[in-house]
Amino acid sequence: MVQLNKTFDQLSLNDRTAASGGRSAAAKSGYKSRSAASDSSLPASTTQLLTVLSRLFSPLRNSPTFAYTLQHVKGLLYNKEYLAAFGTDSDEGERWREVYAARWVPARAVMYERILRECAVAETLQWVEAPGVRELSEREELARERERARSRRQARLEGRPVEDEADTPAAKDASSELETVDVVMIGAGAGSEIVALGAILGDVATTDAAREKRPRVRVKAVDQGSWGKLLAKMEAGLQEDWPSLAQDEQSSGGFDVAFVKGDILSTAPSPSTSAASLPADDGAKLAQYLGIDFASPSLRLITICFTITELLLQSRLSTLRLLSHLSRSAPRGAILLIVESASLALIPLGKEGRTYPLGQLLDHALCGTDTEKGAWEIVRSEDAKWYRMPEGAEEVYNGGGKGAHVKLENSRVVLRLYKKR
Repeated sequence: MVQLNKTFDQLSLNDRTAASGGRSAAAKSGYKSRSAASDSSLPASTTQLLTVLSRLFSPLRNSPTFAYTLQHVKGLLYNKEYLAAFGTDSDEGERWREVYAARWVPARAVMYERILRECAVAETLQWVEAPGVRELSEREELARERERARSRRQARLEGRPVEDEADTPAAKDASSELETVDVVMIGAGAGSEIVALGAILGDVATTDAAREKRPRVRVKAVDQGSWGKLLAKMEAGLQEDWPSLAQDEQSSGGFDVAFVKGDILSTAPSPSTSAASLPADDGAKLAQYLGIDFASPSLRLITICFTITELLLQSRLSTLRLLSHLSRSAPRGAILLIVESASLALIPLGKEGRTYPLGQLLDHALCGTDTEKGAWEIVRSEDAKWYRMPEGAEEVYNGGGKGAHVKLENSRVVLRLYKKR
């Protein structure tokens, strides 16, 4: 989890049964419903994903100290000792992070796998062929023609020959063939969305083995805690189960995970600078020290999962500047996925106790008042979408009942998928 979870104090610790791996709001607020029915089937890729996590965390769950350590981590979070819980660089601190992940990553990973599939990220990252080109709507045809005309005018003004549409930088989007594609996952320290993405790519490489060429996927996971060692173990587990993720630099495919430790908001300009007046060169420095280039032509996917509310509570102005930087910098065709618990979907504004719906705030910040002309196109919008655990998911992860039993909760989320124009 990123930014040390300042939303924890809004939630309640509703599970005091440590031996059962009880639910804590420290899990970035996954929403549970006891009456919600589970999804009926367990996909093969989800089974394999849970098997990877079960193998990784089984020694922890079988440890006689698992329940005690889990309660200790809950206590640290309840007392708002976030740096201690996730930033302690010691063997003990590493165990705290692993116990936290063993408890809450599996359910999140199952949910994110389904979301990423629904959002067709394998196509965005060019690991599967996109379906046949559909007939464009009249509005889309007009938008494409306007873009062509703008490119031609710009070329004439600059004294350049008018190039074919496919050769102009403005026309290149996610359909362009690349040897490497980049993914930035903000708040992905605990690894749920990384495991989900790896499972999807590994699965499509297995089921679509006939495709000879796939780009290498480079993931940067940004978080403020010390999650590097755990993410390396997760990456190794994914590559062990899906060899296509472990291809070398000269081979087709491959899946690399680099952990970036730092506060994504700490590079924002001074609070005296408004987002609207932020100079372009200052925006280019926004996360520069983290080694993240949001303007890279190879950037195809940005995720902010169960983190955006936390960022807004930490600093609404800095978060809006971050979103503004993404709007100016991200290449055409890149997609931005934001997921948050529906229980945290009302953002407090001012001192009067007023709140604002998260989805509307994001749409306004990223698309402006005229969504037809904004920097981002809204591809998908959900304000209360349920994701329920498939039948058999708990049994797979808990390895037949050995060790502490971990409950996999259902979640109700706010979801936005944007595509850069």
